[in-house]
Amino acid sequence: MGSVVNLTPRRVAYTASFGDPSKSDAFARLEQVVPLKGNRFYATFDATTKEYRACVALKAGETADQYGLPEGMLAGGAYASVKLEGPYAEIVQKIAPTFEAMRERYTRDPARLPIEFYKRHTEIILYLPILPI
Repeated sequence: MGSVVNLTPRRVAYTASFGDPSKSDAFARLEQVVPLKGNRFYATFDATTKEYRACVALKAGETADQYGLPEGMLAGGAYASVKLEGPYAEIVQKIAPTFEAMRERYTRDPARLPIEFYKRHTEIILYLPILPI
């Protein structure tokens, strides 16, 4: 299942919500202030605090202030990676079960959050932080 990649840390601007990520309006609020074209979108979910963040990567010279949003960081390091492809409504339903299957194969690093990279409308790449092998 997937591969192991090394990600570099990435600065992001984000909107947050708490509770069930499938019922979150965080992306809708993010898309109101950040154009879809030319940007890279991510999401994280902290199962402990139930915080879901919809994120946009900040480019060199950009700050979260220009969008009126808080700034955060996506942690770098080793991640197990799986690509989900298909109609958007179908692939978002596969996110939680795919992360669960990844946790069965890899030892998760609890110090970092899993990341969802919304590469395009028909492709999401999941990154599960793992401990060094």
